[in-house]
Amino acid sequence: MTDHRPPHRVAVVDALRALALLPVIAVNWVGYPALPDMGPLAPPTPTGSASAQAVSWLLYALVAGKGISLLAFLFGYSQALSQSSRTEASQDRRRHRMKKMLALGLLHGCLIYMGDILTTYAVCGLLMLNWAGRSMAQLRRRAWVLVALNMVIIGITVVLSQMSMAPGEPSVPMTQPVSWLEWTAHNASHYLVATLFFLLLGLPLPMLLMTLGLMAGRLRLFSHPRWRPRLQRWSRRWLWPAVALNIVWASLLWPGLRDGDVFTTSRFAIYYLYPTMLLLSAAVPAVVLAMARHPQWLRVLAPLGRHTLTLYLTSSVLSLLLFSGAGLAWPAGTVLTFVLALAYWGGGLILAPSLGSRRLPLETWLSR
Repeated sequence: MTDHRPPHRVAVVDALRALALLPVIAVNWVGYPALPDMGPLAPPTPTGSASAQAVSWLLYALVAGKGISLLAFLFGYSQALSQSSRTEASQDRRRHRMKKMLALGLLHGCLIYMGDILTTYAVCGLLMLNWAGRSMAQLRRRAWVLVALNMVIIGITVVLSQMSMAPGEPSVPMTQPVSWLEWTAHNASHYLVATLFFLLLGLPLPMLLMTLGLMAGRLRLFSHPRWRPRLQRWSRRWLWPAVALNIVWASLLWPGLRDGDVFTTSRFAIYYLYPTMLLLSAAVPAVVLAMARHPQWLRVLAPLGRHTLTLYLTSSVLSLLLFSGAGLAWPAGTVLTFVLALAYWGGGLILAPSLGSRRLPLETWLSR
C-alpha cells in the first residue's frame, strides 16, 4: 500500500496542538488557587457570582482534561510521523530529546509550576522509545494491556477512597504571600511528591493515549482520505452523547465542586479524564474534518502549534508572577482569569504567523 502524505499533514497536527494549548492554560490559571491540595480547578470566585459559577461549570464540564489528553495523543501521533527512520543514530537522537524534555520538566515543576506535564510526557516517551518499530498487532495488544492496567487502577482508587483516614492539616496555599525561597521549596516538595505518586499509579493513562496516537499516526488517520468517511460516521454517532456524558458528569458533582468539597473534588480529579477521552474521540475527528472543509482555519491555527512549548512555559511564568505567593498573589477571580487566559492564547494566535518558519529558542534547543 502506498503511504499517502499530503502537504498539510503536519499542519493538521500543529493546529490540533494549538487548540489543545488553550484548555491547558485556562485550567492551569483558573485552578491556581486550588494548589497544592486540590484541582484541577478551583471553586468559582467570588463566591455567589453567577457569572463565575457559569464559567467554572463550563470549565469543569467541557474544558478540564481536554488539553492534556489531546496533547498526550498528539505526542504519540507526532512520534509516528517522525520515526520513519529506525536507525540506532535516530533512536539516540530521540532518547536525547526525551532526556532534555525530562530535565526541562523537572526544572519547570520544581521552580515554576508544580502541575508540570512535561515530566510525565518525557517519561512516557522514554518508555515507548522503541514502540514505533512494533507492528500494529503488537501495538494493539499493548493498548489492551494499558486498558486493563487502567481498570485495575480505577479499582485501587475506589478501594482507597472508601478507606477512612484521619484528615491531615491542609497545606499552605500556593497563593499565600511568602518569600521566594519558601515558596520555591513548598512548590518543589509538592511537585516531587505528586509526580512520584502519578508515575507509580497514573502512568498507564497517558501511555494509553500516546499509544493510540502512535497507532493513529501510523495509519495517517488525520491525513489519508480513506479514513474520512469513518471519522465522519464516528463523530456523528458519538459527539453529542459524549458531550452529554461530560455535562451530566460535571453537573452531578457540581454542588460539591462549586463549594470546594474535598471528597467531591477528589472524585472529579480521579475520574474526569475517562469521559474526556470519549469526547475527544468524537470531537477531534469533527475538528479535523472541519479544517479539511475550511483550510483557512488550518492556516490560522497551525503557526501557533509550532511554538506550544514556549507558550506553555511562558504561561507558567506569568501565573507565577501574577497569582503565586512569591509574586503578586493577585486574586483575579474566575471570570477575569479565564478572560486573561483567552487573551494570552489569542495573542499567541495573532503573533505566531509573524515568526514564519523560524523556531523559538526552546523549540530549537529541544530539537537538536
